[in-house]
Amino acid sequence: MASYSIGIDLGGTKIAAGIVADDGQLLHETSVPTPKTGRDDILGAIWRLVAELTRLAEERGWTPLIGIGVGTAGQVDFATGTVLRGTSNIEDWDDVPVRAWLGQHTDLPVWVDNDVNVLALAEKHLGAGRDADDVICLALGTGVGGGAIVGGHLLHGAFGGAAEFGHITVDMRGPVCKCGFRGCLELYASGTGIARLMREALAVPELADHPGRQAADLSRVSSRDVFAWYKAGDPVAHRVMADVFDALAAGVVSLIHTFNPRVVVLGGGVMRDGAWIRDAVEERVRRWGIPALVEGVDIRLAALGPEAGLVGAAWQAHVYHGMGAGQATRV
Repeated sequence: MASYSIGIDLGGTKIAAGIVADDGQLLHETSVPTPKTGRDDILGAIWRLVAELTRLAEERGWTPLIGIGVGTAGQVDFATGTVLRGTSNIEDWDDVPVRAWLGQHTDLPVWVDNDVNVLALAEKHLGAGRDADDVICLALGTGVGGGAIVGGHLLHGAFGGAAEFGHITVDMRGPVCKCGFRGCLELYASGTGIARLMREALAVPELADHPGRQAADLSRVSSRDVFAWYKAGDPVAHRVMADVFDALAAGVVSLIHTFNPRVVVLGGGVMRDGAWIRDAVEERVRRWGIPALVEGVDIRLAALGPEAGLVGAAWQAHVYHGMGAGQATRV
């Protein structure tokens, strides 16, 4: 018999919610802006979405609903469903007992996890990692997030802080990251990091002028601008992207040496249409890594689209169904 689940993907701009079938199909999606007024309003918005989707599932025969999955940025204690430490773009989102709060309003089991962990879950079951039990996932967007599936188990660590791959260092003498460490991968391979590298390069007066950039507002340069200039042959963009490729490849080599995966998945907004980035990174990984460890690793683009986080959040219920909320085993 078919089964269905509700997914909630909480971001700094919007809360996306949907109903997902047990074949991974997203049957219905809706969203609301993320409240800027703190946890009470955020939790209230999540509950209203859950209530709306529960009614819709009954009306359309998308039953039974087997659970609710939430994906959110930050460090999440998976065992208790509590967001221990949130993110700066979600107001008042530290020490929030999301699962306990939702549990007061529904009889359905609830699972809560980090947003990139649930993305890794979706890619492992429905996307680029379907044929592997050892999968590393990097999500390159405004920041860099990570997820690790080792021997079929999604790693959470002691309290939900595992796989903070954006904050492994690729340059001990690099700039200070917002986390306090130096030379973190996020400073080079995120969208904001790539834009920063380009702005810094263009601060050199003799490099500032180029026919392809004359109309651009360099103070507002984005990673997409850098990519376009790179493809147009801009020498400064080529220099910047060489640093990006090097940093990302160094990070991937370190992760391969640490986890010995079969598959590394590169996803997130930076990697949209990013086969050329993957190819440049893969060439370096093959040259730099220990041959016995890197030769058998497939470096793949994420197969799922922008709804991957929402589908992955809901997919927790299908993976963990039959266990108590907050329990996990092989995924």
